[in-house]
Amino acid sequence: MPRYKNIGIVHHGLLAGAGDLAKNLARKYKAGRNWWLATQDTLHDSKDDLKSTDLIITIGGDGTILRGVHVAAARDIPVLGVNMGRVGFMSEIEAKDAVDEISWYLDGNARIERRYMLSATIRAGRQDSDPVLALNDITVARGALLRVIEVSTVVDGVHLATYRGDGVVVSTATGSTGYSLALGGPVMDPQSRDFLVKPIATHMSQVGGVILQESSKVELTVLTDHDATLSADGFVDQPLGVGETVTITQAGDYASFLRRKPPADFWGDLSRRLGLRKGSFKTTRQRRR
Repeated sequence: MPRYKNIGIVHHGLLAGAGDLAKNLARKYKAGRNWWLATQDTLHDSKDDLKSTDLIITIGGDGTILRGVHVAAARDIPVLGVNMGRVGFMSEIEAKDAVDEISWYLDGNARIERRYMLSATIRAGRQDSDPVLALNDITVARGALLRVIEVSTVVDGVHLATYRGDGVVVSTATGSTGYSLALGGPVMDPQSRDFLVKPIATHMSQVGGVILQESSKVELTVLTDHDATLSADGFVDQPLGVGETVTITQAGDYASFLRRKPPADFWGDLSRRLGLRKGSFKTTRQRRR
């Protein structure tokens, strides 16, 4: 009997071939299973289907995986990522191999890997907003106006810095291969519970960032009176006003992924995806010869 019987496929609606692959998978492995399909934009219409779902397959890039995770995490549903994007750090299978390889996962052979998430609330006056979850990162950044913002950053009640620039990103270990990496931040072990605070386009951006333990609380307060925005995983955006504070902690929910390879394979995969294999870099002495 198949391990996963009620399966949803979330595919990128504008990516050529993603919808066809979703239909092919559902057709080939129909026997003994119930399937439902949605795009990342119509996923909110699948609430009834999600009640009985025990696996979500995403087809697209990391953005599609993030969409799937945001509905799966609260329901403790594992996610299997099929990559049709460019880098795909969170994906498990390449699209060209999916039809043949996916049966191994459907039969319950994979291990489940947990990735820790962040929770953010906005305080305006005495009222806290509902929490927003993120697998990759929470960002407080300037809005549409091309003007710098000032963000007071407090860690566990102690003032760390007031950053003046484009904002501040708070990243999970999973998100350390995303926006934070593009800013020059370090790559963290993906199963670490620690998280990272990194300024964006400030005179301190050269600093690799501050890594905090899992129990830490970060408070980011907007000090300027022009546009600022809270962003969670790059697609949940909320405007912020002067004096509003975003409080970030580790979330109670976590993302679950199906994996075939052992955890240590992450580093080999990182090397391959970023082109860091032997011979990619030369020492200063070698370059001078």
